[in-house]
Amino acid sequence: MRYARICAAAFLLVFSALSPLFAQDLELTSDKMRYESETGDFFAEGNVKVTRGALAADSQTAEGNVNRQEFMMKGGVHVHGAWIEDKVDMKGQTLSGVFTEPNEFIFDGKVKGHWGPREIDADKLRMKGDYFWGTKIRKYADTKEGYLLVCDAAEGRLSGGVMEEFTATGSVYFLSKPKNGEPTEIKGEKAVYSRARGTLVVSGGVTAVQAARSLTSSTLIFYPDKNRVEATGKPRLIFKSEEGQDKK
Repeated sequence: MRYARICAAAFLLVFSALSPLFAQDLELTSDKMRYESETGDFFAEGNVKVTRGALAADSQTAEGNVNRQEFMMKGGVHVHGAWIEDKVDMKGQTLSGVFTEPNEFIFDGKVKGHWGPREIDADKLRMKGDYFWGTKIRKYADTKEGYLLVCDAAEGRLSGGVMEEFTATGSVYFLSKPKNGEPTEIKGEKAVYSRARGTLVVSGGVTAVQAARSLTSSTLIFYPDKNRVEATGKPRLIFKSEEGQDKK
C-alpha cells in the first residue's frame, strides 16, 4: 500500500489542475462585465468563462480586484477540459483565490468530479503555498492505482510536489485494491504520515482487515516502503475459519 502518495494526490492533483487557470495568459468572457479603473474592482455575470489553453472554468458570476489580485467565481462553477494528458471535469459552487505569494485557492460547495482515473467528492478543498486542507472527504478514489480514501478532514504539506507530511482525522477509511494481491481495509480516527520517518501512524479504534484476517488495536504503525505493520495497545489478531466465511 502507498497511502501517503494517494492522499497527497487527492489534493495536489486537484489544485494542479485548477492553478493553471489563474496563472498568466488568461481569457475572461461573459455577457456583462464592469471594471473600476480607480479601485481595480471587476464584476462579470452571465455565461462567465475563464480559459487558459485546454482548461476552462464556467460560472454564473465572477468578481475580484486586480490591485489586490483577488478573484471569486460563484454559482455552478465547472472546471473542465484537459490538463497535460488527463481529462478534467470538476464541479462546485465557488472557486476563489489570490495571485500574490503564497498563492491561495479555495474550491467550495460539494466539490465533485473526475480528473483522469481519479474521482473526488468533498465539501471543500483549499491550498496555500505548500499547505493543503480538505473537509468532509466522502470519496477519493483512483481506479488506476486501486485506492479509496474517506475522512472528515485532512491537511498536509508538500515540497516540490512531494508529500512531506499528512494528517487525516475523523472516521478515516482506507481501502487498497492492488492488481495482484488481496484487498486491505484500514479504519481509525486519525492517520498521520511522515516522509522523514517513513511511517503512517493510525490511531483510535484501529481495524485492519485482509481476506480471512483482521487486526484490532489502539495504534497501528505502517511502513509503506517495507509494507510492514506494527500494532500497539492491546492488539488482537483474528483468523476467520472457512466455516465462518461460508456463512457470509
